[in-house]
Amino acid sequence: MREALRVLRAADDLTGDVGRAIFWYRNEPLPSFNYKTAEQLVSEGRAEDVLRYVESLEAGAAG
Repeated sequence: MREALRVLRAADDLTGDVGRAIFWYRNEPLPSFNYKTAEQLVSEGRAEDVLRYVESLEAGAAG
């Protein structure tokens, strides 16, 4: 649960909208991760990978 909150907080910081961040976390397939959602990745223990991905988006990388 803690890891999910960390990812959601980072996504909220990026989007500025908690509802949008939650939607992204649960529903948006991430091409960089074989189209898994952030939620799926966190459940697999890959929260750090997702956080790095969000940080790259903040830095301007295309997701």
